[in-house]
Amino acid sequence: MFNRKSFLRSSVAAVLLGLAAAPAMALDFAGKKITIMVPFKEGGGSDGYARTLQPFLSKHLPGNPRIIVKNVPGGGSIKGANKFQMTEGDGLTAMVASTSTFTSSIFGGDKARYDMTSWEPVVLSPQGSILFTTSKAGIGGMSPAGAVEKLRAASHKFGIKSPTGSELRAVAAFNLLGIENIEPVFGLGAGARRQAMIRGELDLGVEPFSAFKRKVAPYTESGELTAFATLGFFDDFDNVIRDPGLPNMKTVYEIYRELNGRAPEGQLWEAYRRLVYMGVMTSKSLFLPQGTSPEIVKVWSDAVKKTLSDPKFIEASGGDFSVYPQLFGNSAKRSVLNALTMSDTQREWFFSWIEKTMKVPL
Repeated sequence: MFNRKSFLRSSVAAVLLGLAAAPAMALDFAGKKITIMVPFKEGGGSDGYARTLQPFLSKHLPGNPRIIVKNVPGGGSIKGANKFQMTEGDGLTAMVASTSTFTSSIFGGDKARYDMTSWEPVVLSPQGSILFTTSKAGIGGMSPAGAVEKLRAASHKFGIKSPTGSELRAVAAFNLLGIENIEPVFGLGAGARRQAMIRGELDLGVEPFSAFKRKVAPYTESGELTAFATLGFFDDFDNVIRDPGLPNMKTVYEIYRELNGRAPEGQLWEAYRRLVYMGVMTSKSLFLPQGTSPEIVKVWSDAVKKTLSDPKFIEASGGDFSVYPQLFGNSAKRSVLNALTMSDTQREWFFSWIEKTMKVPL
């Protein structure tokens, strides 16, 4: 016997089953224009990162969209990051971030109206940091611990872009090792710092791995500069391990343990950890806006993974991306949270430490 209610129920169930069985519509950016924002002027490291990825993302994103790089400089990346915070998560806008974007989010005050923990990371590209000094320091041939003990006894000059610049990671490392008599010299970019060290006007330095390999290593080989430690690298369990780029060089963590007979702890160590997450684990990164769907994030991340294995990209990037593991998904989100999450007490200590070491009020 025909039963209208049973028929309707079975019909609706059939439709629902059909919908469930139907494959999700594939994302396709064909005919679309995608913008990669860079919150810095043209020519810097973040700009180079974006422009190296640009043609390969166009190749590997579905539909081969046209991709442009748009520079939005200002305020140590604050202007661009504020704009990105208000961007729709439709997959048509991404942004490159650097260590400065992270530090500005903490120290930028009311001007920084963005929350990086709300963004969706496509990929984080870690890069190690190396500490070095001039030949005048007289530590050539010494053990890392012996070198640090000698550096503790001297006064130093260190170049830094601003009191809250990305170079703070090195200041925290020096202080953690007991190297505290440091006079900051403000307003110096990376190139100016290197030249000042070669001329002997500064005597402590820090460089990311790629710049160290190309622009500092020749001077360490000639004996004019001496590298003595890396900031290390964090594994998925928050353990410090050797820098993948310089696995034979000791880390600040190892030298501290050798000198003190115990692992570091306390507020300075917590500040150092966060600065290493900002300056090493998230050295350069690519984000999509808040509210972007997991499906769009996956399509972007898959395109980056295809890019990383593309022989032409490997050649164009000089192999730099293959030195360090690229971070995706939960590993990327965890690194962002480790960099930025802190209590009010920790934040207050952080600000106080910067004012003390940089000798300026914030």
